[in-house]
Amino acid sequence: MEERDDLDGATQTTQAGLIRLASVMAGMVREGAIDTRFGGKLLRRLEKEARRMVDRGPGPLNEAEQDALFAAIGEFDLALRQRDAALLVEANARLRDAETPAPKPRKKKDEQE
Repeated sequence: MEERDDLDGATQTTQAGLIRLASVMAGMVREGAIDTRFGGKLLRRLEKEARRMVDRGPGPLNEAEQDALFAAIGEFDLALRQRDAALLVEANARLRDAETPAPKPRKKKDEQE
């Protein structure tokens, strides 16, 4: 069964608009301005709009235009994955720091006798 939503008609979105949007969102993810979970939701919606554009857009997209569109979406996806990976590395470093025991204080020579 085909996935349907409330906007099953043709889209007015342009290829250039989606490319710009994907690039801007990728930059915002890299800056940490967008949470990666929220970015993932935006990515899924962007992919859905791109498929709709290819299928029922205002004009047919040639292969080069489709490649450019999906490359921009891929850039956004890559930015999300890289940001998730960086956050995971930071979290692991914090855990290691929290688990590292404090160094034992040295005894003075007077105390050893």
